[in-house]
Amino acid sequence: MNELLSIIIAYMFGSIPTAVWASKTFSGMDIRQHGSGNAGLTNVFRVLGWKPALPVVLVDLSKGIAAPYVAMELCPNNEWVPMFAGLIAILGHSFTCMAGFKGGKGVLTALGVFLCLAPIEATLSFSVWVVVAITTRYVSLASILACLTLSISVSVHFLMMNTLPNKLLLVLGWVVAAFVIFKHKSNISRLLKGTENRFGKKKEE
Repeated sequence: MNELLSIIIAYMFGSIPTAVWASKTFSGMDIRQHGSGNAGLTNVFRVLGWKPALPVVLVDLSKGIAAPYVAMELCPNNEWVPMFAGLIAILGHSFTCMAGFKGGKGVLTALGVFLCLAPIEATLSFSVWVVVAITTRYVSLASILACLTLSISVSVHFLMMNTLPNKLLLVLGWVVAAFVIFKHKSNISRLLKGTENRFGKKKEE
């Protein structure tokens, strides 16, 4: 019963549509109808500025941390439940039942999940994100490379310590990386064409 409860809680945490609620609270608009149309941090910041973006950062990161943490508390002897709860939280963010199943790409929530489950790998991935985002001003490219860094780092950890938790983390890392990169498929297309919008430049609607 606790396993099922953990998964339900994880989905509800993930489903909090922070970007949608923040945009409506601060400006009365639905962020999905403006800018890139994505219900995520970058679009909120680009269209509305840093004030609505701040709660998006805090809540999306926190719900990613909370989902596996609650699962660990409810199922302390079950190693797969926190991993699965983390994945469900990310899926909940992207397919939220609270906003018509249309959410964001899951980058911040995924960072929160791995900060809880694999803080070293998460910190390394975030460092890559920061460097790429600052040097190129392509948030999408930074997110994609951070995901690849995450999947590679959990693989290295697994090769060093072949245990069940690390095996589960390996699977989760690659699944999450593949999902987030897939969600960036339109960005990848624009990057290849040279038409991707850089961070700090307002997107014309």
